[in-house]
Amino acid sequence: MQIRAPHSLHYPITVSELLRRQGDKVERKAALFSYTYRSIVTEENKYGEEQKVEKTFPAEFQSETEGTLLAWRIGAGEVIEKAGYVFSYSVNHRTDV
Repeated sequence: MQIRAPHSLHYPITVSELLRRQGDKVERKAALFSYTYRSIVTEENKYGEEQKVEKTFPAEFQSETEGTLLAWRIGAGEVIEKAGYVFSYSVNHRTDV
């Protein structure tokens, strides 16, 4: 199974860490890798004035299915620029469920 980066992520994202290894059993909704993204937020300074500030936020990508992780096609430090990029892992689907 190859998974394309969904439109719902805040691009670009930077892969921080792969949380599963080749051969690991993966449950649906299990965290597969962590990543960071940057976003502009509005904050108040100490004088009560609003200002736009760019911040980095951590997040985790979760598995859409369960099975066994066969191979990664991404690595730590990789930057994914837009939706549609195939960053996925290969999963051997369980057939006994």
